[in-house]
Amino acid sequence: MKIFPKALFQVLVFAVLSHLIGSSAGAQGAPSGGSAGAVQASDSYVISPLDYLRVALFVADEVQFQTELRVSQAGTITVPHLGTIDIAGKSIDEAREALYDPYDRDYYVNPHIDITVLQYSERTVTVIGKVNRQGQIPFPSEKGLSLLEAIAMAGGWSNDRLADKSSVTITRTGDNGERSVIEVDARKLTTEDHQLEEGDLINVPERIW
Repeated sequence: MKIFPKALFQVLVFAVLSHLIGSSAGAQGAPSGGSAGAVQASDSYVISPLDYLRVALFVADEVQFQTELRVSQAGTITVPHLGTIDIAGKSIDEAREALYDPYDRDYYVNPHIDITVLQYSERTVTVIGKVNRQGQIPFPSEKGLSLLEAIAMAGGWSNDRLADKSSVTITRTGDNGERSVIEVDARKLTTEDHQLEEGDLINVPERIW
């Protein structure tokens, strides 16, 4: 009678450990249907450097590989068999196609490729001058951001009398490194007008009397 409780305890511990190990193994072997950190990026979303992605390849519903990786500053990723692939600047649809062709040609029969954006790279615009909160404003990757929305997120005009709404400037750096300055009369805009680009610098000058 003294041995039975100890034996029963060992059986229960073994059963619990077996269940936990089995669950862990199943989770690693099964394709992931989503992630708590995943974002809702559409197939037309254009991939950028430093985006964090999940790339998975299936054949007849069986996962062949699944990897999570960050797009390099140079806009590349490294995937099994193919090595380094240029991916930044492509939509998710285009990126799938860029991976599908060589995999289908050389490695797998009619593979299905899934690309999920787990985290966008940090994107901002900067608002300075006559606003209540100068500094960086998050730039929504999917929705975009208009000039008036950025000013509202910066706390609005700091003083309606001092803020020169007619001469707001946007400094933009192109892909070639050249800067351009756009002057906008914000008094004539709606919240949908004048969409910004990532990295824009918005300056609300002081009115000159």
